Amino acid sequence: MTHSVRAVVLVSVAALPFAACGGSTSLDGAGGTDAGPSYDACQLPSDCVVRPASCCGQCGAATREDIVALNEDRAAAYQSATCGDSWGCPACYMVQDSRLVATCASAKCKLVDLAKHPSTACAVDGDCRIRTNACCECGGPVDQAHLVAINTSKEADFSATVCDPGTGCPECAPSYPAEANAVCNAGHCEVTWAVY
Repeated sequence: MTHSVRAVVLVSVAALPFAACGGSTSLDGAGGTDAGPSYDACQLPSDCVVRPASCCGQCGAATREDIVALNEDRAAAYQSATCGDSWGCPACYMVQDSRLVATCASAKCKLVDLAKHPSTACAVDGDCRIRTNACCECGGPVDQAHLVAINTSKEADFSATVCDPGTGCPECAPSYPAEANAVCNAGHCEVTWAVY
């Protein structure tokens, strides 16, 4: 009789390397710096997106050292202003850290790091659950660039950050990848990915 053994390795999103190509902002649980008045004006959280502060970011992804919150409609203009007329980016790809999100506060797009946000505070793994970083779970993206872990009792804190006031979401049971797990690490919920 033969037995096959399948090893499972847990990979924490927090352990992914984040090196910056340029740009610098401060990021905390309450928000961060902004991109300037011509790019970051907003009325609703859904107006705002994150992108690298530099032209290319780290293989196209924003990192904690190279990130800015912009009005989505002004993101292309920001890229043109940042990159200039002649530019090229390295032919590489890095998954965007799903915990770096943008919201609208005081009519400006602000950065929010969910790794420090009250909605992810926890004491034990049982406090945490998986969810998409989009406002609505039903139909929201569930890939590595969009899954986060939040405290099950702090959904309202999370929703207040990423949802427009009065948003009504469709009702359906979200389907999340089996290899994504929510754990409590250093006082905040995070996603780990099982690699088979």
